[in-house]
Amino acid sequence: MSPKIVLIVALILAGIAGAVLLLARAPQASTEAVAATAASRATGPAEAPTAALPGVQPQAAQMPAAPGLSAQQTPSDVAAPSSAGLTRQVVATYFHNTVRCVTCRTIEQRAREAIESAFAAELASGRLVWQVLNMEKKEYEHYATDYNLTSPSLVLALVEGDRVVRFAVLKDTWTLVHKKAEFEAYVVAETLAFLEEL
Repeated sequence: MSPKIVLIVALILAGIAGAVLLLARAPQASTEAVAATAASRATGPAEAPTAALPGVQPQAAQMPAAPGLSAQQTPSDVAAPSSAGLTRQVVATYFHNTVRCVTCRTIEQRAREAIESAFAAELASGRLVWQVLNMEKKEYEHYATDYNLTSPSLVLALVEGDRVVRFAVLKDTWTLVHKKAEFEAYVVAETLAFLEEL
């Protein structure tokens, strides 16, 4: 072998050995960096909620467990509005996981478009709020239990002060996602029903 080839092989082996040593010293940091990079490629840039409502927590955990509850639920322990000083609004939240499929992103996009086009005045006044939350983030993971979410979902909630009075998980968004007009009509009708309670 020529000296040049021996030198090249030696440099390559030294580089590999150096890389192995670095990985051996910080395996966790490397693994986390690779996982974070893969997650960001899969999900795109981090999404901040359009209008997160800190402190607003659904009361679903306090509801009695009863078989046959529908997607629309009313907590039995929440009193009817008794004070005009309390603010009431409808919060439309699209909950998603960290890793997202095309269908999940389509549901979010179509729901946002339907709500923004049909309820621009309500959004501007604050009577209706649109937000997107990753239910796998620590600060939002309780919603998966509170709303009994088994997959990414659009949830409408009637909020009074910092309490959820009533909520509905719009489960038909998954079956209607490829029928744009029906999807839009469904989301608009369900949102309107909530807004009529304000």
